[in-house]
Amino acid sequence: PPSRSQPSDRLSTSRSLLYMGGLLSRRGASVRLASWNVAAVNNNPFEYYTTLADPRYEQLMVAVGELIDAPGERDVPVRSVFTQPMFEKLKASMAAQGWAGIDAVEEVWESDLASRPIVSGFLKDKEIGAKRLASMPDRFTNTINTEDGRTVCRPTVINNYDVPMPDGDAWFAQWHAFFFEAPLLVKAKSGAAAPRLPCAMLSPIKRSKYPALSEAEEAISLPLQLLCLAIFDAILVGLLNQLSPGAWHELKMSICEALVVSKAQRTIDVLQRPEYADVDLLFLQEVSGALVTALRAAPALAERFEVLEPRDCDAVRDQNSLILVAK
Repeated sequence: PPSRSQPSDRLSTSRSLLYMGGLLSRRGASVRLASWNVAAVNNNPFEYYTTLADPRYEQLMVAVGELIDAPGERDVPVRSVFTQPMFEKLKASMAAQGWAGIDAVEEVWESDLASRPIVSGFLKDKEIGAKRLASMPDRFTNTINTEDGRTVCRPTVINNYDVPMPDGDAWFAQWHAFFFEAPLLVKAKSGAAAPRLPCAMLSPIKRSKYPALSEAEEAISLPLQLLCLAIFDAILVGLLNQLSPGAWHELKMSICEALVVSKAQRTIDVLQRPEYADVDLLFLQEVSGALVTALRAAPALAERFEVLEPRDCDAVRDQNSLILVAK
């Protein structure tokens, strides 16, 4: 059942309304509100165009834009960046997990995905986006906050993963080990912490929610989404190693240092600024489980606010909504 520390969404809303009622009566119908989507799930250093003193950053951004607009002969087949040996190893590992549909996914690979051009046929394919075949597994595995205090990133371009990936083989060795070889201590929705492989954190994609998905694709959505994510990550690593060999990783880490590292503490620093000192209700969206813990541990905020979180606060998806209510 809901508790003071973990109320349900409905209870959180009811409490906030009760607090608002009291505040309204005390302050003459004047309540200060603030809302902030902290975007915990967005740890992609290349999500937005930013300002970086290093001239190589501008050169890379221009080169990527030109390639996406007009890839030409660089629009090579998927199998040239995510190779057949890579597929075979991934297939064997997925089969070892007991996932259904491995043979059907192999047919999709051989008859469709392997021959697609990497830019025009994959990165720009709106159907892949509509079916969430790359974005859904990325949501669960991009950045994982573990119960033993670690932040673990998938080997990819679009997060704070800090190990160099100078070529496709180096990338795939790290990527495969991440998904299938090293269990992480994470909290399930039940609240219990247990070791889980990142591949086990994926969920089937439901056609009822994403109707672009066919019935056949829904039936094999676990192995299909992981294959699509592997292709997506392989393409990005291949393109950046082609456009900015030896430099893109340095640029990425510079951006991550500014925007991603210590994100929870920086969020708390913002909330403790003087301009928020007299806020009565603060609504936070897309909050990570790590930030929930950090908010409760921040003395100034804990003294000022009661933190209301959902009963089923999810530390895997990291898209929780909180209400901070002035005491």
